[in-house]
Parts: sequence; C-alpha cells; structure tokens
Amino acid sequence: MDDSSLTFIGATRQDSQCIDHAARIWAQAAAQRDHRPMTADRNQALAGVQRRMALPEARLVMASKDGKPAGFTLCAPHDGYLEIYYVAVAPDFWGQGVARKLLDEVDRHAANAGHLELRLWVIADNSRAIELYLSCGYQHTGQELISETSGRIEFLLRKKLSREHGYRSKGFADLEG
Repeated sequence: MDDSSLTFIGATRQDSQCIDHAARIWAQAAAQRDHRPMTADRNQALAGVQRRMALPEARLVMASKDGKPAGFTLCAPHDGYLEIYYVAVAPDFWGQGVARKLLDEVDRHAANAGHLELRLWVIADNSRAIELYLSCGYQHTGQELISETSGRIEFLLRKKLSREHGYRSKGFADLEG
C-alpha cells in the first residue's frame, strides 16, 4: 500500500461520526469474516464501540484512504498494559496493509505513553487475524475464554515492546496528545 494515501485521525467520545464509521466497519468485517449477512450486527457493533470508548483514556484511531474510512483500532490502558479491543479493516481494504499500519501506530502510542506490553483477545478460528498478530510480534499466552457475547473461543495474545517503539514518525506525531 502507498503510505501517503493512508491517513490517521484520532477520535474522541463526542465524535459520533467517527464512532459510527468504526461500528460500520466492525459490522461489515465481522459479517464478511463469518460468511453471514450483516443484519442486526450494526447496532451491536455500535454499542460495543461506545462501551469501549467510555473507558478511561480510550483511544480510537481511524485510518482513511482517499477520504474513505478503511479501518480503525480502539485501545485503552488496563492494569499496567495497553489492551487493544478492536482492530478492524473494511472488507474493501483487506489485503492492503491497513491493519499492519494501524498496529504499528498502536505500538508507537503505547511506547510513548509508557506501556511496554500490549494485549488483545482474538477469536480462535480467525486464522487470518492470528497470522497477522503473530507476524507483528504477538505471542500466545496460553489463556483462552469463551466470549460472553459471541459464545466463541478466544485466545489472549501479548506483545512486549522496547523503548525503541516510542518514536514519532511522519503521519503519527499529530495523534499523540
């Protein structure tokens, strides 16, 4: 992907348009991933994004390409580490490196904020996401659970950061606050 065509913006709790875009992306991606129609998922997705945005210091970053929302991450500090609650890319942008760029941005944010560990839960049968996370340095912790919302098995993955991840680079410095 041409990095110059991908832009990132941070959203606040009051940014209803960005939150709505995030929920739409999540619902579309989940429906595509699970090979099912996107019906009531949109309202459930919106409620989930809003719930996570209400966490202290929650941070949603939207990636856009040519002005069109392409993907987002939503993370928040939790017990000494940064937890990533959402990594989602609109199906039209799958395979273009958007998720990897968003994860790189989360790494920089985490290190700049003093978090040297990242954690996320991933659906056990989402091999595409698991492969991405492992290629980005995440490791299995051996912990798993059954999601209360989906009833599916999820694995906990963790990534340890070094202080070198905490640099500011072109395109991301304006997101740091």
